[in-house]
Amino acid sequence: MKVWKYLTLRCGLLLVLPGLLFGLSTSALGASNQQLSVSLGFDFASGNYGTSQTTDSYSIPLIIGYYPTERLDFSLEIPYLYQNAGSTVSLGGMRFPMQTSGSGMGGTGGGTTSSLTNSQSGLGDMTLTAGYVLLSDSATTPTLRPLVYVKAPTADKDKGLGTGAFDIGGGVSLGKVFGDWSAYTEVLYVAPGSTSAYNPDNYWTYQGSLSYELTQKLDVGLALSGATAAFAGNSAALEVQLKSSYRVSEQSNIGAYMGQGLSDSSPDYTAGFYGGVSF
Repeated sequence: MKVWKYLTLRCGLLLVLPGLLFGLSTSALGASNQQLSVSLGFDFASGNYGTSQTTDSYSIPLIIGYYPTERLDFSLEIPYLYQNAGSTVSLGGMRFPMQTSGSGMGGTGGGTTSSLTNSQSGLGDMTLTAGYVLLSDSATTPTLRPLVYVKAPTADKDKGLGTGAFDIGGGVSLGKVFGDWSAYTEVLYVAPGSTSAYNPDNYWTYQGSLSYELTQKLDVGLALSGATAAFAGNSAALEVQLKSSYRVSEQSNIGAYMGQGLSDSSPDYTAGFYGGVSF
């Protein structure tokens, strides 16, 4: 239950920072041509991920978005991670059952499952995603946006917080608005780097969501996300989420979600919330 001690220590910070961001949005951040966004979130997950040991973990992601033009965008994610004694490794913002070949904590596909005996925390791997809108949402076309993805090995691989290698990837996202309904889907192919401890396979990640605008400020929706196995012998990840978002002002919003895993390699349940501001 050590995770709850960490939750208590950091919840105060999580409540204060979004409040400061929203305060900024009521003053100097009223420009209509918004080129920068900042959000802070809290994501909790618990499950055995197909192993014999339950892993409780959380992530506090700081996400900075930059929009130099109407079509081009960049998103930098800087997460702080915690996990109790468990059998997973964080790989590009998702958790996978980790394996060992006998020479390190993780390992090549086909190895035996490894586990951590002590709780670990620290900076996670930073990721940068760039997107470019080729087609805008219209009566006949959805928003079409190719993506480029890079993960930098800023997490400590010896703590199971990352693999210690650069990852690269590419993909595409599609979005469409139908009156009060909006749909979004994204597919990304990732080629992870290898180290002496970890040798993950190339894998796909995907997500899809359908949202409904209940009021001018409140949206609710359902999302499905998953990934193919990053290590041989593991099953694919699949999770369903119920989510909501509320527009506090033209520049700020908050949101929350609850999720449940649908496969052995997914957490049993997840929950989280976030706050963000643009200016």
